[in-house]
Amino acid sequence: MSQFSAARNAVRKALSRLESEGFIDRQVGSGTFVRYHHNVTNEDGSWSDASPAEINEIRLLIEPAIAEWVVVRATRSDVDLIRKCCSNSLKAKSIDKFEYWASEFHSSIIRATKNNMLVKIYDAINSARHQIEWVQMKRQSLTAERRLDYDKDHIRILEALESRNAAALREALVVHLQAVSHNMLNP
Repeated sequence: MSQFSAARNAVRKALSRLESEGFIDRQVGSGTFVRYHHNVTNEDGSWSDASPAEINEIRLLIEPAIAEWVVVRATRSDVDLIRKCCSNSLKAKSIDKFEYWASEFHSSIIRATKNNMLVKIYDAINSARHQIEWVQMKRQSLTAERRLDYDKDHIRILEALESRNAAALREALVVHLQAVSHNMLNP
C-alpha cells in the first residue's frame, strides 16, 4: 500500500468492490484470490448485452431441468459444498455477501451435474449477472422480507437435494427462480 501511496481504506473499498463484482474471493485466514471467469460471448457481444429478463428466463429454463442429473450425480462432497454455500448465504450480513454466496449456491448445483458444457454455459450466465443493470435491479428488489423468502427457498432446494428428490428439487427451483424474476422486474 505504501509503495503506491494508497490509503488502507481505499484499498479495502477497492477489494470489496472487486469481490462484490465477482473478480476476487477473499478467504479469512487464507488470502485473496482472483476468480477465473469464462467470458463466453458472441462476436457481437450478445452475452454481455443480455437483459435481466433474458437472464432470468434462461435460468428458469436450465436450473429446474437439471434436477434429475443433480440428484443422481451429486457426490457427498458436492452436497457438502452446496450446504456450505447455503449456510454462508443465510449468515451473510451484507447484500454483497448474500449475493456472492447465493450465486455460489446455484453454481455449485450446476457443477454437481458433472456436465462440463453446462457448467461453461452457466459461467456465461453468471458473467452476464455481473452487469451493472443486473446488480442495480437486484439491490433495488432485495428487501428484508424477500431476503427471508430467498433464504427459505434455498433451504427447500437444499433439503430436496439432500433427500435426492428430483421432483421436489425441480419444483423448489421453479418457485425460487420465478420469485426472483418477479421481484426483480416488479420492485
